Amino acid sequence: MRMETKGVVIWVVFLVLCAVVLFVARRIKKQIETGGIETTGVISRITDVGAEDIDLRYYARYRTEDGEEIEGVLSNPSSDLEVGQRVRLKYHPKLKQNARIIKE
Repeated sequence: MRMETKGVVIWVVFLVLCAVVLFVARRIKKQIETGGIETTGVISRITDVGAEDIDLRYYARYRTEDGEEIEGVLSNPSSDLEVGQRVRLKYHPKLKQNARIIKE
């Protein structure tokens, strides 16, 4: 295989993988919005996962319907959230650590 062809193949594989990740993420979001289980949680921690830029990840602790306590990542946080703040959210029935804040 020539070097040019290898480069094209690598880019095609990369683009296909990106498309799959986006598809799965959107599907999980839609499943939470339509069939998610509502509960109340508390912002448990906020971490900076960025190297140079500020890239914050928000976590919430909440109880599932079966009584399990979960610390899940919020997929749609707003910048005004603080540790200890109560939030209404929905979590995925099967992927319980995936949660979204209920926007009013």
